[in-house]
Amino acid sequence: MLAAVVAAQRGQFMAIAKAWLAAGATAFSIWADNTKLASWPKDINLDQPEMRATIEMNGADIGELHVHGYNNPASQTILNAEAGLVSRLARMEKEIKGMTARLIDTQDQLLAVYDLTEATRNHIDMSDLLRQLAFKTTQLGGTEGAFFLIQNPQNGSSRIEHFPHPLIDDEYIHHCLSRVRDSGQEILINLRDTDYAKVGLQNLLFVPIRVQDEINAALGLINKRDGDFLSPDTKLARVIAAHAGSRIEHLMLYQESLEQTKLQVEADLAQRVQLNLLPKSSPNIKGLDLWAGSRPASQVGGDFYDFVSPQDRPFTFAVGDVSGKGMPAALLMAMTRTVMRTKINISPNPTPELILRNCNAELYDDFTEVSMFATAFIGQYHPQKRLLLYANAGHSPVIYCPTDGDPILLEADGTALGVLPVSLAEDQCLTFKKGDVLVVATDGFNEANNSDDDLFGYSRLMRVVKHLSNKSAKRIVEGLYEAISNFSVGQPQSDDQTLVVIKGM
Repeated sequence: MLAAVVAAQRGQFMAIAKAWLAAGATAFSIWADNTKLASWPKDINLDQPEMRATIEMNGADIGELHVHGYNNPASQTILNAEAGLVSRLARMEKEIKGMTARLIDTQDQLLAVYDLTEATRNHIDMSDLLRQLAFKTTQLGGTEGAFFLIQNPQNGSSRIEHFPHPLIDDEYIHHCLSRVRDSGQEILINLRDTDYAKVGLQNLLFVPIRVQDEINAALGLINKRDGDFLSPDTKLARVIAAHAGSRIEHLMLYQESLEQTKLQVEADLAQRVQLNLLPKSSPNIKGLDLWAGSRPASQVGGDFYDFVSPQDRPFTFAVGDVSGKGMPAALLMAMTRTVMRTKINISPNPTPELILRNCNAELYDDFTEVSMFATAFIGQYHPQKRLLLYANAGHSPVIYCPTDGDPILLEADGTALGVLPVSLAEDQCLTFKKGDVLVVATDGFNEANNSDDDLFGYSRLMRVVKHLSNKSAKRIVEGLYEAISNFSVGQPQSDDQTLVVIKGM
């Protein structure tokens, strides 16, 4: 049975395999009775899979899905869902074959139902499926035309596919749908007493279709060629409607599973973009102890940090956070980081204020086009005077903890990049003595929440910084992550958590 499903649905399996390969897997394969039914790539030596999911039917194992060369616990749920979908396909395959065999035995006319099943088996686009169903229904029912309607219960939008062309207008079709929803039964309409009689239409058989236990679709058969619709025609229409409902529901489930896979692949790619662009290590800067870290969330955002040490110029560092999630945020993060690095390296006098001003000028149109923005903090250390020059474009939290005082939250004096045509952030100066600590983090820290939905907040964050301020920069980073983890135990991480810690030596 599973081999038949693989053969019939090869296009769908190939689409799922491509998604896994795009996520980083080396291969995707399907097995039954320890025999490989199919694999992508086709000719590849398969090692033991890193991930597998069992395909069941009627309580018995009938096969497995294998993912090779990729192991992500979060993706196991997706693989299990795909195995469940294959199980459903197998059950449907068995049911369809049994049903069609019985129908063929009863009457010649129902041979067309089998043809309908085969003709629509491999359609993975909803419009194509509905058009093919309408075409086959016209042949099967001996009518001049047919249509299929499917309605989205969430937003009320609908899709209607006709064959050979629209004979009934959409408003009248929706009116009929309201009628069959009230009764739950098909309706036979005499069109001889309507305006449709002027164009030669005589009768309409309108049959409800249940999708996910609700009447969200319908079938219409227009103008029976040899007279009126009789009882056998109605029974046949019910069979077609049941089959169409099954195909529509199966396609919706498949598209939902495929979309989940695409979203997971997008999130994985965004994380890869984000992490690969971050510095691999902290530079050795005289007078400073540096450390940084970044923990991506399940929904990837646009956090970044960077260290730039141009020759004959002050050491410059940056921390930023692009609004939004997923691949769009990751791509804009990469663009912002590139522009920022360029401005630091080629500007004649790259002070933090000037860097932010030039970055905003170059990025404003792009951010405005996609209705996004980026907060950014840029610092610059001058070792001779032990001065830390910085400018802040809407970024928070930034905490300065002097060795002989309490922590201070350094608030932004400028708007985020991409909000206004000009940057309002100005250069600020700190005397950075031995033991002074600067923590530049993203809002994934202060907005982390616990099981009571309380936020970690600025006050708690500043207390932790004060408590850790006598530690090394690395230990401060580790201590902050530990504090956040303890506070949020049992809660999913909703945003990236990125920070840079600089301590005077």
